Amino acid sequence: MKKIFASLIALCLTFSLCAGPAAALELEDAKQLLQTYYIDPIPDKILELDSLDDILEALGDPYTLYLSAEEYESFLSAVNGDVVVGIGASIQTVYQDGFQILSILPDSPALEVGLEAGDRVIAVDGVPVSASSDISSLITGIEGTQVTITVIRIADGRQADYTITRRSVQIPIVTYELVGDAGFIDCSSFGATTTSTVQQALTELDEDVCLWIMDLRSNPGGTAEAAASTSSLFVGGATMVYFRDSAGNYSYYFSSNAAPDLTDKPLILLLSPYSASGAELFAGDARDLEFGIAIGQRTYGKGIAQSIFDQSNTQGMFDGDALKITTYRFYSPDGATNHVTGVLPTLLISMANTPAAALLLSSPTPSRADGYLKLELAGQTFYIELEQAQTDTYSEAFTELLEALPPSAALFRGTGVSTWTEVEPEKLAQDLDLAYTGRTFSDISGSPFLREIETLAAYELLGGVGDGTFLPSNTVTRAEFCAMVATAFNLSPGASTSFSDVSPDAWYADCISAMASRGFIAGCGDGTFLPNATISYQEMVTILSSVAAWFSMEGYSLSQTDLSIGEEANYLDYADWAKKPARNLAQLDALVGDLAPTDPCTREVAAGMLCSLMEGIHLLWD
Repeated sequence: MKKIFASLIALCLTFSLCAGPAAALELEDAKQLLQTYYIDPIPDKILELDSLDDILEALGDPYTLYLSAEEYESFLSAVNGDVVVGIGASIQTVYQDGFQILSILPDSPALEVGLEAGDRVIAVDGVPVSASSDISSLITGIEGTQVTITVIRIADGRQADYTITRRSVQIPIVTYELVGDAGFIDCSSFGATTTSTVQQALTELDEDVCLWIMDLRSNPGGTAEAAASTSSLFVGGATMVYFRDSAGNYSYYFSSNAAPDLTDKPLILLLSPYSASGAELFAGDARDLEFGIAIGQRTYGKGIAQSIFDQSNTQGMFDGDALKITTYRFYSPDGATNHVTGVLPTLLISMANTPAAALLLSSPTPSRADGYLKLELAGQTFYIELEQAQTDTYSEAFTELLEALPPSAALFRGTGVSTWTEVEPEKLAQDLDLAYTGRTFSDISGSPFLREIETLAAYELLGGVGDGTFLPSNTVTRAEFCAMVATAFNLSPGASTSFSDVSPDAWYADCISAMASRGFIAGCGDGTFLPNATISYQEMVTILSSVAAWFSMEGYSLSQTDLSIGEEANYLDYADWAKKPARNLAQLDALVGDLAPTDPCTREVAAGMLCSLMEGIHLLWD
C-alpha cells in the first residue's frame, strides 16, 4: 500500500475506551495542536477557556479527546487486538439516553452474562450515568473485581441489571472459517493484523469457496490505512479513500498496481447500525469499486477521521499520553461521504434475517438451472437453491430478501438444464405461497418516476400517506420536502429552529431543525419559514444543491465554482439565487422533471430528483 498522506495516524474509531481529564499535556501546546489541525475553525471564545477539559467540552466533538498514558495504551490495544482487562465490550462515548454498546467480544464476561450490541448503559453500580460521565473509567477496573451495569435493551425497552466480574480478554480482531460453500470472515476492527489475517484467509480458502462473507456488523472502525489495504486484497490497485482537511486540501490512500488481487469471488458484507468509520470506509470501497454487495441495515454514519498526536510525532509535548483530534473528513473512491448519512446496504434486511439472507446467496453455480434462482445485483451474480430457501430455517429471510430487491436487480428462475426466465419478485412469492409484502405504492404505475420512487421505497427512504398510496401528482409543502430529505439522508435534529412560524411541537419541527442546522435551508429572510407553503421547483433545486455540496466531493467542488457566462445563459428562467444550484444539479445528472423553475413541485418530481441526486453522488449501489 503506497501512502500519500500526512505522517500522522488517521484513526477512524467511533469510540475510545476512555476520555480522561487532561494532565501531562500543557494547555498552550494543546491549543496550538487544535488550532492547527482541527477540521473546522474553532471560535476564539473556546480557545480562550482556562483548561483543556473545558475546551474539549465546549467543542462538543466526542471524537476529539485527551488520553492519559494508561488510557492511550488501552485504546491501542482495542484497535490492534491485544489482551485487555475489562468486561469485553466496546462502548460508544457519545451519550444518547445512555451509552450504547457497539460490540461484544467472544469469550468475554459481557457475552457470558448476556449483554448485547445495541444495549444502552444507563447506570453503573446503581449510579445513573449522564453526558458528563466517563463511562470507560466507571466500567474498567482491577481483574477479579465486579461491576453492575444497568442497561436498556433497544429491541423491547426492557431494563436489566448485569453483574460482571472483570478479567483479561483477548481481542481477536479477525477470525475466518468455511460455512458451507462460503468463506466467512468475522472482522471486529481494522487494526495492525487485519490485512494480514484477511490475506491469509483468502490465500488458504479461496479455491474452496464460491463467495466470501465478511461480517462487519459490530465493527466500530480502526485505522484508515488498515481498512484501505484490506480493500486492496479484493480489487488490487485503486484509490481507496480521500481525505479533506480544514483548508479544503485533499490527500488519499491508494494501492499500487502491484497490489495483489487475491480473489475474483463476490463478497457479501454484513452491515448494521453498529458498523462505523473504518468499516464504512471498507463498505464504500466495495460499493464504488464493485467488488461486492452489502446486506443488512444502514450503518452508523461516521465519516470523519482523527489523528493521534503523541510522543512519536511531536517534540516534547507528550510522555506516553496522547491527544486525538478530528482532522479530516473522508470520502469513498467515487467521492461520497458516509458522515451522518451512513452507508446504505445493497439489500436492506432486518437484523434477524441478515445472516440467513447472505447464506442463501452462497450457493455455487448449479450444474442445472432447474430448482434455482439467479440474481444479478450491483454487478455480481448469485444463485439461490429454492429447496433450501423454502425450509423453515430460511423462508422468512428468503421472503424479506425478495421484498428488499431494488428495481436495478434482475431475478431469474431456472428451468431445464440452462434456461433462465426473468421473474418479478412478487409473482415468484405468489407462486411459492410466501407472505410477501412489497415495498411500493399502489398508485405509481403510471408515474414517469416509477423507477426512482420504487428505488427509494426499497431502501425505506420514502413514505407514502399511510394507506399504501403515494399520491405522486400532489404538490409538496416546504415542510414535507424537508422531511423527505431528512429521512433520505438520515439527518438528526439540530438545535431548535429560530423560525417564528415553526412550532417545536409540529410534526415537521425536527426535520426543519435538521436541515437548518446544516445550512440546507435559510427561511424567508424575515424570520419565517412558511412550512405549509408549496415548494417551487427552483427552491427544491437550491436545497438539493446545498445537500450535494455537504455529502460529496463533486458537489462541494461545484459549489465553489462560479457560473461561466455560457452556463448562465442555460438557466435564464431561474432566479439569480437558483442559477448556480441548477447548474450544479445538472452536472450531477439530478436536474430532472419537466417543471418550470417557479412551478409548484409535485411529490413524484421531488422523489425523482432526490433519487437521482443520491445516485449522482454515489450513495446508492449501482
